[in-house]
Amino acid sequence: MSNSHRNTFLSPDKNRRQLRCQLAKQLESGLVVDSIIRSRTGPCDGNRIPRILLIVPYYTRISRPLDIILDNIETKNSDITFREQSCSIVKSLKGVGITHLEEMKRAGIPMGLLRIGTSAKKTGYDVKIIDAVYEGWGDEKGYFTSTEGSSILLYGLSPEALKDKIKLFNPDVVAITCSYTHQWGNACEVADLVKQINSDVPVIMGGVHSNGLPSETLLTAPVDFVILGQADKTFPELLDVLTGRRSCQISEINGIAYRANGEVVHTKKRSFLSDITDIAVPDLSLVDLKLYSGRYHSAGERQLDHGFLVYGFSSFGCNTRCSFCTIPTVQGGWVSMKDQVFEQYLCYLKSQGVTEFMLEDDHLLHDPMWAISVFEKLKKFDLPWMEEGGVSLYNLIALLPEVSEEIIHSSANNESVFRNTISARRKGLTADKFIKAMADSQCYSIYLAVETANSESLDTSNKPKLNAFEAHTKKIVQLFKKYNIKTTCGLMLGFINPDENYFETQRHIENSINYGKMLMQAGATYINTFVFTPLPGAPHFSELRKYTINNTDEGFSHEFGSLDAPDGSWCRDTMSLARIAAIISTVGINGYEQIAKTGTWPISRD
Repeated sequence: MSNSHRNTFLSPDKNRRQLRCQLAKQLESGLVVDSIIRSRTGPCDGNRIPRILLIVPYYTRISRPLDIILDNIETKNSDITFREQSCSIVKSLKGVGITHLEEMKRAGIPMGLLRIGTSAKKTGYDVKIIDAVYEGWGDEKGYFTSTEGSSILLYGLSPEALKDKIKLFNPDVVAITCSYTHQWGNACEVADLVKQINSDVPVIMGGVHSNGLPSETLLTAPVDFVILGQADKTFPELLDVLTGRRSCQISEINGIAYRANGEVVHTKKRSFLSDITDIAVPDLSLVDLKLYSGRYHSAGERQLDHGFLVYGFSSFGCNTRCSFCTIPTVQGGWVSMKDQVFEQYLCYLKSQGVTEFMLEDDHLLHDPMWAISVFEKLKKFDLPWMEEGGVSLYNLIALLPEVSEEIIHSSANNESVFRNTISARRKGLTADKFIKAMADSQCYSIYLAVETANSESLDTSNKPKLNAFEAHTKKIVQLFKKYNIKTTCGLMLGFINPDENYFETQRHIENSINYGKMLMQAGATYINTFVFTPLPGAPHFSELRKYTINNTDEGFSHEFGSLDAPDGSWCRDTMSLARIAAIISTVGINGYEQIAKTGTWPISRD
């Protein structure tokens, strides 16, 4: 592997601490070293239970000086209107003493690790989860200054503290999650820490980033295996081989990638789960619920001051296949729990002292009638809840009686997207009845996936165009307000589709910002604006890479831009500023300052 080839990979900032373990240095020199296929312990260790360590790396966030942002825009932007507006935004921010744009701190219960940890524990392993983000949540410090002049702040356990914890547990196998490309540098460093302690310990990487870029992961990071797709069955099977419990070739395990004989090997693809009964109930003893049950969660303020908050799901997967989304490639199509299993799950949560539930389904409204049954069970177990996975606006609009089936079908490239919704409305379900059922079940807040005001952006992303129907969207927001459910409307700026030579212009950006203002007037609680971000594994990712920054510490956060417009009319810093302008236009400067202070969305119980 030549260094010129390596330069095309997504990489952490060059000013980061250098990886020190032997494997990292070998990979850096271009050697493709075989993955470790046996842990240092095996069947010869008798009755000792192998120790499996699962790690959420410490996180970093960007603090980018406004002066550098403005200089970059003035150098790169060809559109004078964008340049003038950027200058105006910077002037307003400086006028109230803001000199940097800062990314929020974001984290929650590591649901992926909890799933695979539960699977591994059920099969007889000694499992420990270290959530380095939350175990050191209140600790933050400057980590380094990036090559582009941003301050990179580290929050969570320090590398030194994490290294001590790894040594103390003395694991036989380590698995590290890297769901966010923005945190890739931290995941690499944690793998390096493990290999520094003991180079013979197999290291497994999972999550959206490594799933989307398995070869890059194995050629640049000191890890031995990448798990592809769902890991619930793959992980314990891989552990069995690595610890000597099962005598088969590593190549016989479906759904993994590893290094062998100078190349990256991908085994046969593993089918997605069609029944999630076996993985539905996580073992909460693997996490410290107190860490995640403070006054504020990742989407605002808790409803209650007592008991534990749990992040969970009633289904996962999605069939819509938006071009910017990785869910279908990682989790597959929509699959729900069986009724009795979901009830058992909620009963277990109550027995563990859980009083509040955060629903993280990938697509809650895939089947509205199933969703109604979920609401009924949450009501039965007296669990106030909020939804953060993203309620699909287009399904709610399709439940409005005034919207014809002809319009519904014509709004989507794939008519099957609305099959269950059409069936539900024919049974008499309306948007009003649906939202009332949410309120009756003690839903207090939702994240409404509006996405954009521009029908072209929706269409080019393979998303139903109903979201851009202003009158209908306004009606949905008004219904949530009618039933006292706080609504965060999510918007994205800067859509690009290179296949169709499409990218948003100044007009498109203004449309979405004005859309957000209208929705606030209609009763939305908050307009949460993000920047359109390429995600490894998403359908459009390979084409978007030519317009994407390769520095994972500077981009891929959804709060800072990662892309430059193909025609040079705007750059990634333009979108970062446009996002802040959109937030300020709806919640004001004081509201923006409050978001920066609390580190979460301005969604309160009052």
